[in-house]
Amino acid sequence: MSRRRTYTRTCTTHGCRETSHIEYTARRDLEGVSKTWTCRKHDKPDEYLSPTNREQTTALELHAKWRTNMHGERVPSGDYWGPEGDPEKAHHGIVSGPGFWAEAKRFPPGTRLIVTARIELPDTPA
Repeated sequence: MSRRRTYTRTCTTHGCRETSHIEYTARRDLEGVSKTWTCRKHDKPDEYLSPTNREQTTALELHAKWRTNMHGERVPSGDYWGPEGDPEKAHHGIVSGPGFWAEAKRFPPGTRLIVTARIELPDTPA
């Protein structure tokens, strides 16, 4: 039985103590893993919810994707969710999160999915 080891990285942002833990059984498992890492808070600070950043909204667009068949003809390959205006990055036929599930095949291309996350803090006594 292989022995499991843990590779630990610390966020490269000065003063941050967040860590990433990756389990591996052989050194080759770490070949594609970057030695440097930035935690989510510092990698995408605009998306990080906090007591001072309580709400984020993002929109995905449904893009029709095409492929070329063996006869050189362009044929539809399906509809996929991705960033607005960027069909090359659309790769998800289904997107989901707490409380929602959206299958691309149920909607026409150009449909927008707007997801909002909001933090509501409990009332604090004065």
